[in-house]
Amino acid sequence: MEINDTKLVLLLRTFNKSEFEKFEKFVKSPFFNSSEQLVSFLEILKKDHPDYKVLTKEKIFGHFYPKEEYKDKKIRDLFSRMLEIAQSFLAQLELEKNENTKSFYVLRQLLERRLERHFKSRYKETEKNLSAYTIIDEEYFISEYTKLKLNLEQLNTFKNVSLETSYGELIYDEYDHFLNFVIYKVLNYTLVFSIRKYSLNSEVNLEFSGKVIEFLDKYPRENYPVISIIRNVLRLQSKENEHVSDEDVQTYNMLVGQLTDNFDNLNKENKRFIYIYLVNYTRLKSLAYNPYFKEEYYRLLKFSIENDLYPKENNYFNESSYVIVATEALIRKDFEWAEYFIEKYKLELKDEVRENAYTLCMANLYYRKGNYENALKFLVKVSIEDIYYQLKVKNLQVKIHYEIGDYEMCKSVIDSFRHFLSSVKQFPEFVRIRFVNYINLTSRMVNVWLGGDPRNMIEINREIKEIAQEKVESKSWLIAQAAKIKY
Repeated sequence: MEINDTKLVLLLRTFNKSEFEKFEKFVKSPFFNSSEQLVSFLEILKKDHPDYKVLTKEKIFGHFYPKEEYKDKKIRDLFSRMLEIAQSFLAQLELEKNENTKSFYVLRQLLERRLERHFKSRYKETEKNLSAYTIIDEEYFISEYTKLKLNLEQLNTFKNVSLETSYGELIYDEYDHFLNFVIYKVLNYTLVFSIRKYSLNSEVNLEFSGKVIEFLDKYPRENYPVISIIRNVLRLQSKENEHVSDEDVQTYNMLVGQLTDNFDNLNKENKRFIYIYLVNYTRLKSLAYNPYFKEEYYRLLKFSIENDLYPKENNYFNESSYVIVATEALIRKDFEWAEYFIEKYKLELKDEVRENAYTLCMANLYYRKGNYENALKFLVKVSIEDIYYQLKVKNLQVKIHYEIGDYEMCKSVIDSFRHFLSSVKQFPEFVRIRFVNYINLTSRMVNVWLGGDPRNMIEINREIKEIAQEKVESKSWLIAQAAKIKY
């Protein structure tokens, strides 16, 4: 019988070479394992690591019980004992990663053994290590709380202990730090629930969160900027569907300043979550035609990418996000950074989408640079099985042929585009309306160039300027092209 689906083998497969070597020392240590059978079993497992294509339960049984008929219970017992050792090894690895936790365990044992001098020496060392810990996160709050709790316990354990602070002050500090931890966690959860309310598909009672926020508004935790930062994010979030007020801009600027000043004090998870939210927030506000947030959106977008804060899907850069980021850079003529991004993050795309996304972005890059010949060469290489890729390709083709003055070809592409929009039923209606209006207006400008009355541009110009941004694709492009026709 195969062993590939056993819990033990599934776990061992995750061990790299270095980890397996450490695990071997762990198993051979008499302190952690007194069974010679398990040491021998590990030697067998070692030979087939990490693939485990050769070993079977029968082979393992035959090694240990060569004269016995196969009994699955004995093998299950052997695997279970080794799994227990392997899980203990994982706990040891985790303990080694966290010096603070390790120190606290040592301090607690020193207290129990009433080794006062030893305790005080180790406590000072632990305090020094904690003071060097700059990231204010869950681990920090727990560590500080545990330290304070141990400080209190020494008062109850050792006689004639003299401390700089009184017993009552220590109790209050312990309480206050625990309160800060609770506030921090509640705010984090509130942020998650508030931002992901549509994807979570569950109703969450945030009444307690509201009480915590009210408390913070009355008693801000000024010593902990991370709490203030999350509170300000929630302030923006609560009003994200409203018109931007002066107060919102003030809150946003305060938040950005706090993030800049405390960037190194936030853990990676908090940074990523907050910056992803702010990118989405500024994008939403920029769509409301706020030029300030339009520039902030792009600045934050670049910053989140350059600092590895952008969202990933199973360690891959999202294809759609890749195209959006490149497009945003190209719209602003930030060609150097756009090219850097397109080339570098191409490697972080899934294999099946990489070439298509890269080719489309390169076509857009050459178009924005005015190299229409190369842009068209890249567009030809784009696989257009995906209807949204077809949309982007046809859009670029219309613009290129229009801008180079090949109006007959532009007209042909528009006709093809119109047929495409009417035949594909998967597009949401708002998408269809945007692009239909876009090609209709472009078609009318093409007709003027092909001999139509230039005075028709008066009406076309008026319609372009008056049509709502959300109802037409590439409005700024249409305005720019219309301005070139004299009437």
